[in-house]
Amino acid sequence: MGLYFRNSTSTTVWVAYAYSNGGCASEGDPWSKKGWYGIAPNTEAKVRSGPVNGAKYFFFAENQDRSRNWSGAFTTQLPDRAFDWCWSTGSTDSRLLGLRKIIAPVTSIDHTINLT
Repeated sequence: MGLYFRNSTSTTVWVAYAYSNGGCASEGDPWSKKGWYGIAPNTEAKVRSGPVNGAKYFFFAENQDRSRNWSGAFTTQLPDRAFDWCWSTGSTDSRLLGLRKIIAPVTSIDHTINLT
């Protein structure tokens, strides 16, 4: 059970994602963001355990040389180093990036996002 990312490209892809976290509500937004997961070509990585039935997530991914990305309209600061922050947390070494929203199917205990 969990949330997975599959890299169906020919280069390593780096992924950050966001998930609902009531513990961050005191910071102004009940979401956490976590990254980076390096995923080699034609492999997948599990980034979150447990059933995903109907859950909403956000993600940003980019290839090794940053020439390609998977992004969206929901902006937040993401650093180039490993992190596990509340949505509104940022730093001077962060980039403002747009994350893409996904909603896992209600009938799914596992969900894989395929990056092509």
